[in-house]
Amino acid sequence: MKHRLFSINKISIILVVVSILFFLSWSNYSYSIQNNNNEIKDDEFDYIFDPGEYIEDENKEQEKNINTNKINNQDNLAQHSDKSSKINNTKEDVNLVNKSHTKNSINPTYEDQNSDYNINDKDKVVVKTRINVANIEKVGFLSIAGFINGQEVLKNVTLDNFDPLKQTLNVNLAVDKETDIIKAGDRDEFFVCAYHIRDLLKEYNSMPYFDCDEGDLLGPDTATPTISRLFSPNSLVYLDSQNVFNNSSNKYTQLLSTNNDNSNGNQQPTEKNEEKVKIKIYVPLEDRKDTQKLKIAVMIKGEIKSAIIDNVQEELNKLGGYTISRTFTFDRDTNIGKIQIGDRYHACVSSTDLNPPEGSECEKRILKNFGRENVLSVR
Repeated sequence: MKHRLFSINKISIILVVVSILFFLSWSNYSYSIQNNNNEIKDDEFDYIFDPGEYIEDENKEQEKNINTNKINNQDNLAQHSDKSSKINNTKEDVNLVNKSHTKNSINPTYEDQNSDYNINDKDKVVVKTRINVANIEKVGFLSIAGFINGQEVLKNVTLDNFDPLKQTLNVNLAVDKETDIIKAGDRDEFFVCAYHIRDLLKEYNSMPYFDCDEGDLLGPDTATPTISRLFSPNSLVYLDSQNVFNNSSNKYTQLLSTNNDNSNGNQQPTEKNEEKVKIKIYVPLEDRKDTQKLKIAVMIKGEIKSAIIDNVQEELNKLGGYTISRTFTFDRDTNIGKIQIGDRYHACVSSTDLNPPEGSECEKRILKNFGRENVLSVR
């Protein structure tokens, strides 16, 4: 009996030892799998996620963790298209495409893609536009439009030669620190928008993927450039415009269908496809009645129009009030496609006489109609 018990105990001990060894082996294997496949180091990614439209000091430490779900959110679904699509250019087509590539067009160089370099000019204000291209096809070009310190900035950036491994593109936008209208201040507002054009002819009548950022300049005498971030994965700029565009398109299609079913074949849809876009800007000056000179600018679909009022006092005297207004008329055909219902437009007014608190102030709206004025009050 004792011998039998001894054998049983011996077998039990062996089973316990084997179980421990198996558990340790399985743990090491699991840990190996996890490290080989799931661990992502921060230095594998060179772009920064931000919570939306904002401007902040570039030197501030940023979070670099990647949220895969946000990368693939519906804001960016429009970026996946057939890369094999080509443009068969006629003579008119070539002219249309070339119209978009102005003397401001640039190819992304090493500095553009990695740029922490500075524009060493004490007379310049620099806005570093940091563009997240993680979910943008590296085809076509980016059309960049901005209004900074009372000055228009337009650039086209070709993506065909862009390093596919890079996930950010930095484009420095430099303007004069002082003009005859305004001197840059640390609370002056600005905006920057970028439109991704993959196939100009194919997308001409649609709404290309875009993003905009509006913020305040850092102090004009600081060595650190102001940072503007575009195409953040959780930006709602494009989605908001796309929803308005889609609803407008559906409504117009329904009107066409309804009218086609009527017995009177000459009846036209009540919503006409006008070829002009009118934007009226109001600038209230009740708190700045002594303003001498100012500039008003409007941007839509990469097109900027502006007006300078050289003698504000003379105009106010004629008006008998303290609100300046200007109406800007745009052709629907732009360098990057037709202006659509749902396109976002920005307007700014600039003057040193508006300080304090801001020499430049900007506002934004979504275009809602053709054929009649779209109104926006700035200030």
